[in-house]
Amino acid sequence: MRGPLQYSVTSLLFTQALFTLACSTPPDGSADSNASSEDGEGTAGESETSDTGPASCVDADGPWDAGYAIEGPDIPAGDPEQGLWALVHQDYVNCGIPYDLFVTAAEFVAQLQNEPLPWRDGKAAELPYDWNLVVSEGGTELVASNCLTCHADYFNDELILGLGRHTADYTEDFGAFAGLLPMLEEGTDAALELEKFRERTETLAPHVQTYTVGSNPADVIAIVLSAHRDPETLAWSSEALNPLDPPMIVADTPPWWRVKKKAGHFANGMSRGDHRGSMMFASSLCVDSVEQAEQMLDYFSDIRAYIASIEAPRYPWAIDEQLAAEGEEIFTCDCAGCHGSYSQDPEAETYPNLLIPLDIIATDPVTAQLAASGEGSGQQVEWFNSSWYGQFTELRPAAPFIGYVAPPLDGIWATAPFFHNGSAPSLAAVLDSSARPRYWRRATYDSTDFDRDQLGWRFVELDYGQAEASDTERKHIYDTTILAHGNGGHTFGDHLDDGQRAAVLEYLKTL
Repeated sequence: MRGPLQYSVTSLLFTQALFTLACSTPPDGSADSNASSEDGEGTAGESETSDTGPASCVDADGPWDAGYAIEGPDIPAGDPEQGLWALVHQDYVNCGIPYDLFVTAAEFVAQLQNEPLPWRDGKAAELPYDWNLVVSEGGTELVASNCLTCHADYFNDELILGLGRHTADYTEDFGAFAGLLPMLEEGTDAALELEKFRERTETLAPHVQTYTVGSNPADVIAIVLSAHRDPETLAWSSEALNPLDPPMIVADTPPWWRVKKKAGHFANGMSRGDHRGSMMFASSLCVDSVEQAEQMLDYFSDIRAYIASIEAPRYPWAIDEQLAAEGEEIFTCDCAGCHGSYSQDPEAETYPNLLIPLDIIATDPVTAQLAASGEGSGQQVEWFNSSWYGQFTELRPAAPFIGYVAPPLDGIWATAPFFHNGSAPSLAAVLDSSARPRYWRRATYDSTDFDRDQLGWRFVELDYGQAEASDTERKHIYDTTILAHGNGGHTFGDHLDDGQRAAVLEYLKTL
């Protein structure tokens, strides 16, 4: 069966879903903090009965009235087909493990054994889907991580490109993995490249260990990368150039198929303008100069075009059409004001791109507040806007106020867990705040172990958190009492009864 626990020690570095949605960032819900989010479900509006048709909620009041519509950017033209090729072949991450060493290590290391993409070119066709074959300036073949490290995973035994990796394990010290790689002949290009990879990996390692399997430390990766790099020249410094003691802010990696609709990327919508800047920065672990970054600019137009072309998967099981129709009416009144409307005809759909004020959405505030604070990720925001990347993308975490963006809900059923930090295990819990567990863990990491009623991975509610857990169990527990892991807020479905919630859940299967 597909879908075992995916542990991508070294791979993490290169996805930096910081912009947990920037390579996508696309914009499992929540922008995990940094990344997406189910934050911002609309609240109930009063429906009106018309003599000429069904109930209308056009003029209903709701949280959308306080929302700010983020303006869509001008998007550079790109070729989606070329973008897919670039995504799985180009050297946007240009340091890694020498090819022969990688092949040898893969025989013993399970996380280097993911399935390949057989349609890739040459030797790349035999590599795991989340690694690219690149060539160093000195001519050494290297295996380097790609964006699929965070932006691909299994659902119902099928690998889905663009689905946030809900099984990634960043709880371990991946710097230890790099340290285990053998030394190569001193002075050779292969040895120099391996040492660069090792040094960058070990620089990140102390800061990016998450508490829970499935959580993504993209925001923290961004903080560390900016602290070790000159904003003007992009030259790397082995020593941090700015104070570096970030809290562990986690993101739930959002799906890439949101990109076509979202104007402001990341859970807080702070990425404005041409998103190539934040996308390239998310892949900048090994970049050492502006010249290297400039070489990526054109093909990132293609990568963005490919990401924007991705369609959400279709729900693979039977849907109760009558119940879904009832749910659509409720959704139209209670949710569409923030999350948009949906149709078989894409041209008939709407999506308002609303940033909802923090005091109204009320989900865990740490990600949004810290980005606007001038400290931690806020310090990284200042660095980014003054850097080479800032000429393309501007990070505006408080424009015009601090909040979270209500995301589009295409394929929402496939993107558990939910909220920007992944704190809600199911859509049923999103719609009923009283049903959210304080402590929970996934029942299994099998991609077929899906609850079709609750719309989320099957989970076990616990009466203890990480502090009381055994060493072997601790990393599997999502503990909402940990800083930035809270599951409060978004109470907009609490007024619905169980039958109404069931109807909304059935309707969400159709999206």
